[in-house]
Amino acid sequence: MSGDQPAEDVAPEPSRTPPRRRGAIPAALASLAEGFVRDSLIIGTSTLALVVAVGGLLSGSAGPAITGVVGGVGGAVLLVATVARHWPVGRQWLAIVAVLAVQVGLIAVWTG
Repeated sequence: MSGDQPAEDVAPEPSRTPPRRRGAIPAALASLAEGFVRDSLIIGTSTLALVVAVGGLLSGSAGPAITGVVGGVGGAVLLVATVARHWPVGRQWLAIVAVLAVQVGLIAVWTG
């Protein structure tokens, strides 16, 4: 190899540009909205659980009283524990749906 030969053409390495952060504000607003809805549902479902417990106690028979207190107080304690123990968001939603389903089921059985 002598200095007379041209050097091989080497393609320059493509430059990497960082990804653009589009939608940062809408993502933040969606996150705030989800947190607001989740917190509102936790408060509302806990209140409904306590209303179910009181309704069970006021029913006048032992069956609804026991199921109302166990289901109502247990559901309210579970929902407060999800927030107090900083459960992941998915598990909080699962707890909300489960407690709400139990409360609506108890109300449907009692009124049916």
